Amino acid sequence: MSGALPRAAVVLSGNELLDGRTRDTNGAFLSADLSARGVKVTSVLTVADDEERLTAALQYSLAAAPELLVVGGGLGTTHDDLTAACLARALGVSLAEDPAALGMVEERVRWVAERRHLDFDELFPLARRQASLPAGSTPVPPAGVAPGIAARRGPTRIYAYPGVPYEFEAMWLSTARGLRGEGFFPDVAVRVVRIFGVGELQVAPLLEAVPHDLLETGINVGRGEVTVRLRYRRGAPADAQAAAVVAALEAAAPVFSSDGRSVDDLIADGLRERGLTVAVAESCTGGLLGARLTERPGSSDYFLGGVISYASEVKMALLDVPAGMLAQYGAVSEEVAGAMATGARAAMGADYALAVSGVAGPGGGTAGKPVGLVYVACAGPRRMKVVRGLYPGDRASVRDYSIAAALHLLRRELAG
Repeated sequence: MSGALPRAAVVLSGNELLDGRTRDTNGAFLSADLSARGVKVTSVLTVADDEERLTAALQYSLAAAPELLVVGGGLGTTHDDLTAACLARALGVSLAEDPAALGMVEERVRWVAERRHLDFDELFPLARRQASLPAGSTPVPPAGVAPGIAARRGPTRIYAYPGVPYEFEAMWLSTARGLRGEGFFPDVAVRVVRIFGVGELQVAPLLEAVPHDLLETGINVGRGEVTVRLRYRRGAPADAQAAAVVAALEAAAPVFSSDGRSVDDLIADGLRERGLTVAVAESCTGGLLGARLTERPGSSDYFLGGVISYASEVKMALLDVPAGMLAQYGAVSEEVAGAMATGARAAMGADYALAVSGVAGPGGGTAGKPVGLVYVACAGPRRMKVVRGLYPGDRASVRDYSIAAALHLLRRELAG
């Protein structure tokens, strides 16, 4: 990519992030948001609640002189909330109570005390330490009780936030609005091309065959799809390169989206725009397909419900799958998957119904029906369509592939 992008380093602290108790969402959220804003994330460090290690991580990040350093976690009332002290140490300054931060803490503690019917005079002394900041820094208004910290070291803008995800996200987005107003973020474009039906090995050569020296490119594989991401500074030459790359991919690969929309977006838009509904019947996916379809707000506009028909008795009782069909073909079969979709469509009065039946493993496979064999079906106004798949990986991977296959089958049926 021509023209250097501003760089960002991220430091996250918390024992719970390292021992498996808590999955890090702050790092993923921040990296995605920064990337979309044209900032190149050069490092994400996760360290324990340990003064020496956290200070070292901050010093290491500052030594690279990034334009931005974002710190998450360690701002609170307990003994292991060390970020303010460690940041002061890394900056070579003292730690002192900040009047503006103290006012923010007092206001938020009063709000909490009134809301929860607690004694302010008991709470405030416990919370007061959250007003201590490195000298020369300023407080970031809190989304909870603890203020964040804004500081500067040479070219590096430093922001530290509490680790609670909703607080971290809200406070970063508030900061980002200010940075945008200052012109900190470059004028970049991001184009996302989504492909289903081939793997990374088939896509990578297509990308390499087209000039893209003005673009930052990346290929990601997940949920049964290949995603090609192009990021570049706006301008006629880069715009033309991006258009050529997208055109080459559309010509030679099964691209289903070149405007960034996901299969979930396309299905939601397609159903909502036409006033159509969908239901599900699931066996090996155990409700995950229904959960995926209802992840987005407003899904009640088109999603009616589902049946998790793990047992054959449930397939027969609730989806009207014939006992003779189950006996002849088995639960994992084209015939039963189709009957499940037909039964779900009839039972719930949906325009479309998806069904999944397969062997997710790790046990239960046979020579004729190995682990990874899955049938997905879509019953709709025009026809019944069943697709057979044999998917690799562990149980979670097989179920992910199955969900992707079902969603893409519905997407194709909606497209006619």
